[in-house]
Amino acid sequence: MEIISSNSNKFVKLARSLAEKKYRDQTGLFLVEGGNSVYDMPDSAMVEFFLVSERRAEEFEFKKPNRKAPCYMVTDSVMQSLSDTVTPYGVAAVVKKPDNIFFEPGGNALILDGVSDSGNLGTIFRTAAAAGFNDIYLLSSADAYSPKVVRASMSAIFKVRTAVIDEDKALYLAKGYNGVALDMGGEDIKNLKIDKPVTLILGSEAHGVRGSLIKAAKKTVRIDMKNNMESLNVAVAAGIAMYFIN
Repeated sequence: MEIISSNSNKFVKLARSLAEKKYRDQTGLFLVEGGNSVYDMPDSAMVEFFLVSERRAEEFEFKKPNRKAPCYMVTDSVMQSLSDTVTPYGVAAVVKKPDNIFFEPGGNALILDGVSDSGNLGTIFRTAAAAGFNDIYLLSSADAYSPKVVRASMSAIFKVRTAVIDEDKALYLAKGYNGVALDMGGEDIKNLKIDKPVTLILGSEAHGVRGSLIKAAKKTVRIDMKNNMESLNVAVAAGIAMYFIN
């Protein structure tokens, strides 16, 4: 197999462009980078092509997901140019984004209001998949398909449904699907009694959940803290709240 050594190769240029949201939006594609993320993709993932570094070629041949998508071998330096990590694993895939149109929740769900940190968003995806909160609605939040979110999700991006929504849709969900807002002005989450499934609403660490959503939710809850701590990282708070609700 010919080894691609130039960053001007058309497949490499396409993969590199997906670091920017405008190109993800234009092409309908996103980049999955890293061994765990690539090897754990479900069969439903619509892979356009794989890029594999020379040092991972033998491993990839053994572990390659059962797909007909083509694979192109690249030099380590080309692979480095694709990744925003210091030491990339050496395996990547260009994948079609699903149609993230609005859908009704099928069970426990999340509304993430203004969660702009990509690492936090990916971590929430990972925990949500593990906790069975399979529907995630993004309101003024980071792009679910940025490389950092995809990497932090550890393949959970393929195991949850996502949709970008506006405030009207968020209010509709909060009112109609047992909305539970996480806010320090609420009751102790340990005392929460509400019919399931629920739609858990979380905001950014800086601004919290917007007032209109708190008002629309059926319940508002807090996580009690000791030692005069004022708040938790939003990904940590999301994990605690999801497992309390379960």
